[in-house]
Amino acid sequence: MSKPSRKNESAAACPNTLCGVACCLIVCATIAFIAHLVISSHSAQSPRLWITAVVATNGNQATIMADTRRMEFWTPSAKTKDYLRKKGGEVASNDQWQIIRNDDPVLEFGTLLHSNVNVLGYRRVEVWGQGRTVFKPGWWWTMNVLTNYSVVDLAHAYQTFWKAPQPVFVEVIDNRGSDE
Repeated sequence: MSKPSRKNESAAACPNTLCGVACCLIVCATIAFIAHLVISSHSAQSPRLWITAVVATNGNQATIMADTRRMEFWTPSAKTKDYLRKKGGEVASNDQWQIIRNDDPVLEFGTLLHSNVNVLGYRRVEVWGQGRTVFKPGWWWTMNVLTNYSVVDLAHAYQTFWKAPQPVFVEVIDNRGSDE
């Protein structure tokens, strides 16, 4: 048998060396890219969706109130009782809590909410809507709170005041994010 020449050996070894180096570079680049994604996703906060700002009356100074959140939810109004589903002429026992004669309880509930120092303020508007019950009127509340006022705090105040047998549906928009 003839021996392969050294010239053929070095030519055959070169492609294997290049493939090995290329594979090693691709693996290292992939690991570096994944590490970059993991590190950057943990360190960067998502951008703020909205801000709560206090602006001086002269318009020269604005203070952004960080660490706040907005909670939105529904309560009955004096009109709600006229639109509740009735069985045999009577409102179902699960819906009795929604019957109020006038909006005095709504005002009392607002006072109760605002008595908590972590509640910065609220507004409410009369709305019509439908969730898992009939289409009916009520009040839609938007409340700005500090982040140490939790959804559980709101749910407790709501259930204690309204005595609702159903869970409370709350929309929460968190303001903790970056300004970039």
